[in-house]
Amino acid sequence: MGLTRKESVKVANVLVPQRLMSTRNPNKEWRPQAVQAQQQEDLEQQQAQIDLQKLGRYPEPTHVPQRSGTVKTIVRAVVPDAVLDRTRSVVNRARRSSIVDVYEKAKIRGAELERKKWVQVLFEYTIYLILICFIYFVLVGMPLWKGAVYWLYWVVSTKFVITGGWSITIGIAVLYAFAPLLILFEKEPPMIDRPDDFDRTTIPGVHNTALLVPCYKSENIIGPTLEAALKIFPASHIFVIANGNSETPLDNTADVCARYGVQHVWSGVGSKIVAQYVGCYKAKRFENVLLIDDDCALPPNFPVVSDRLTGGVESVGYTIKSVGPNSSKGTWCQQAQDLEYKLSGLQRAFAGKVGSATFPHGAISLWNRKFLIKTFNDHPGYSVSEDWFFGDSCRRLGGRIVMCSSVFVETETPNAVFFSSGGARGGFGEMTIFQQRFMRWNFFFVNGMYYNMKYIIKSWNLGWWEIGAKIFVFQEVYETLLYLFTPFILPISFIVRADFCGYLLAGTVVLYLLNVVIFNEVHLRLRKERISWTVLICYYMPYKLILTLVNVASCYWSLYKYAKYFAKRHPKIIEDARRLRAAYGQHQKLMSRDTNQRRHA
Repeated sequence: MGLTRKESVKVANVLVPQRLMSTRNPNKEWRPQAVQAQQQEDLEQQQAQIDLQKLGRYPEPTHVPQRSGTVKTIVRAVVPDAVLDRTRSVVNRARRSSIVDVYEKAKIRGAELERKKWVQVLFEYTIYLILICFIYFVLVGMPLWKGAVYWLYWVVSTKFVITGGWSITIGIAVLYAFAPLLILFEKEPPMIDRPDDFDRTTIPGVHNTALLVPCYKSENIIGPTLEAALKIFPASHIFVIANGNSETPLDNTADVCARYGVQHVWSGVGSKIVAQYVGCYKAKRFENVLLIDDDCALPPNFPVVSDRLTGGVESVGYTIKSVGPNSSKGTWCQQAQDLEYKLSGLQRAFAGKVGSATFPHGAISLWNRKFLIKTFNDHPGYSVSEDWFFGDSCRRLGGRIVMCSSVFVETETPNAVFFSSGGARGGFGEMTIFQQRFMRWNFFFVNGMYYNMKYIIKSWNLGWWEIGAKIFVFQEVYETLLYLFTPFILPISFIVRADFCGYLLAGTVVLYLLNVVIFNEVHLRLRKERISWTVLICYYMPYKLILTLVNVASCYWSLYKYAKYFAKRHPKIIEDARRLRAAYGQHQKLMSRDTNQRRHA
């Protein structure tokens, strides 16, 4: 045939004529390449005519602006609006369906967790009975047998146990108290006076960070908080999430927000963590979120250290300071709390350097938004000590917690330990330290031992950082055990060897006094934040001794209150339909708004 190419080709060791090396036609018949090429050309022409007919059904594409050559602009100009709308609709339906699925599962799970009233009563009084039996049969025992208290007395009555036991106790206390003094606070950022028209998104870390302020009946106190925040964040980045068990707002916080131009959101579930959860969905366009209380005033040189949320770090806490009204030093009680808060901040900063802080302070913390939503989904849902459980969930999910100690963020604190003259406070509204700590902060001290021991044994998601993290988690377990054993060990020690026990207690007090003196005169002096010697010597140590007794009493009070509290099951946020409904409503509004904005873009 005069072919210039090979007449045959070897395929699988078989010589096949070159003229047969073509694909099959739709009828499964072999055709020469020339025929096959002609058929392919005819099919392409037919397809082109069909495509032109389809395009005729849609509106004419819009003009592509000369200055913009982005992919998004070209797609909007070339692809018909009907196709884009269809695509957006599919994406939005997928998002809605995922949240709807979670919501429907939450309704089912909520029904499963709901206990009938008689079951709650039975559970509560069964726990009371168990506690009574434990007190008598285990602790007392007499006259049936010698209980644990007697045997504890027998053990402590040996000199070796007393001397050795107190030596170990004081040694551990010295380690935990003095090790954090090895580091200093970070250098304070310079004060920069920015004009009102300054573009605050150019401040490092601000452009991708939203400020979430959960509040409850905060009309009278949130103004200064917003005024301070607007020196750092643009108004479009600030979200005030008011909450309460009502379909409508409980006060005029929305009017205050309107005056400052910030966004107000109403959450119809009376819960701080639900308000924060709603805020995470409201701020969905931001990568990070800064959570603050409604009485937290950000300093003008506040650093948004979102650049630290890398390398496994998912949360950054900030050191805080206690103030009185109008940022004053306040009463001696408030100044003692100021020293206490700053010392706690240094301890957490040290823990963050060697592993992970146990939890960021509930008054202010910076989070990666997506990881925070994961933390919410893992959070047990308790409205008490919610910041502690945030830390526990964060560490178990593999997120480190570090501290930023370059500034002290102001937060107003109770002005007295037991009795207060009154005032206006937002949030939980406690006017005394006793109400704040006995009723709320310390409620999960005993229950928290279960979570801490579970974390120490089972959680290893932080890698080598786990070693340092677990050392400070064990500190919480150790302190709680001391509180629980104090009513037994302390009286027995005084009965057995009163003089020796008195010397040891005095030595312990002197060690802690030395600790705070070094902290006040070195660390706080460098930051020009020290408190007076009068408050330190005359008030702080008696204040700490009284709070230690409050902590001891609160542990036993909480054991009694657990019976009623846990008689009713507490679902997680993703298991509570009411809570999800609040977040789901915000998500729906945002998707509708985004769709409308794209249509008019």
